[in-house]
Amino acid sequence: MMKDESGRNEKPESEEYLEDNAHHTPLLKRSFLQSYSSAIGAFVILVLIFSVFTSAFLTPFNIYNLSRTAAVYAFIGGAQLVLMVIGDMNLAIGGCGALSTTVMGTLMQQYGVKTGPAILAALAVSVVCGLIIGTLVVKLNLNPWVITLAMSFVFNGLAIGYSHGYAYDMTEGLTNVGRAKVGMLSLLFSFMLILIIALYIMYKHTKYGRDILAVGGNRTAAKLSGINVGGVVISCNVCSCVLSCLAAILWASRTGTASPNTGSDWMMYSIAVCAIGGIPLSGGKFTALGFFCGAWILTMVRNGLTMLNVDVYYEQVFLGLIILLAVSVESIRAKVAEKMN
Repeated sequence: MMKDESGRNEKPESEEYLEDNAHHTPLLKRSFLQSYSSAIGAFVILVLIFSVFTSAFLTPFNIYNLSRTAAVYAFIGGAQLVLMVIGDMNLAIGGCGALSTTVMGTLMQQYGVKTGPAILAALAVSVVCGLIIGTLVVKLNLNPWVITLAMSFVFNGLAIGYSHGYAYDMTEGLTNVGRAKVGMLSLLFSFMLILIIALYIMYKHTKYGRDILAVGGNRTAAKLSGINVGGVVISCNVCSCVLSCLAAILWASRTGTASPNTGSDWMMYSIAVCAIGGIPLSGGKFTALGFFCGAWILTMVRNGLTMLNVDVYYEQVFLGLIILLAVSVESIRAKVAEKMN
């Protein structure tokens, strides 16, 4: 990613090439030069493969299930994405989700608190979690991996210790939201679309979003250009924890229970969504289409493998190979695109 004198990210050469030659470059070539082309290609290939090998893959019922699960994965991936964009990572996503959903479940089941206030309380807990992590990262100047790993143990310990491992039943209203339909798709899918559109607008059309991308591109240059880097880091950690809380709420509405074990595998899935979607670990880059495809690809792989009767114990092998393949293909595409310019 190129930097201008102020430290802000300049557009990649491939994007400049597209703008300067938009009327002369063939459509296929223009599509290939986009950073999200690998994710879209993988999405189409997987749909074709699974629809050929299992007739139930594209049935209305399965599409509904896919949309429910993809929505949750989008929020899980979004919780990681907002930090990967600045070159950081949050290993406490699952722990924050578990603690937040435990607070929500406790208020609903033990104290009779209505759904709305209980959700607000869970969100408040996630904001506090994000502030703690962000402040520790900025003030102690320690590696975010270390801080978030430590806090993941703290959050999980609080959730499991308070609940003693018991799950809480959700209210009928919240469960109905998780089961509602909009056409063939789940209502949760509309929340996914709102999230992705909001992220796109923030990163592409707001000063705050551009500041985030600048911090991800080069923190030193961003600081010299007048950006409050510490404030950006703290706010991104808050956003990450809030999104993990929302993911936990959606998961609870989908399953009907709020479990302190929620999020035990979210770290892997959140990184998978971003990696498959073409979000680089180095930061400074965001692609809405790639992120959308990343959530759907992860969902389709898990769903498709189940339909093909693949042993569930080998599922992580396939997920790992797909992540490796996705990163490798995107790397090759980027090098080829650079030569094409």
